[in-house]
Amino acid sequence: MFSLIRKMFQRALSYDVLCERLEKIETKLERFEILADENESLWQFLDDQKENDNIWTGSAEEFEEEFTDMMVRTMKPRGDA
Repeated sequence: MFSLIRKMFQRALSYDVLCERLEKIETKLERFEILADENESLWQFLDDQKENDNIWTGSAEEFEEEFTDMMVRTMKPRGDA
């Protein structure tokens, strides 16, 4: 009878150890998923930056003129001007 109780106790302990290991693995997995999402976001950002770098090929004066035109087009007046 005592040996049966000892076996059950050992199995319960091994089950507790298994649950602790699973929790640690799940925690690490969640951290890796967060890192993977950040990695994907970073690559997306870098791809967008690469696309944006190739958009303008004119001089600085032309860029300034285009930029001010864009600002004027999107500006919304407030109050009486």
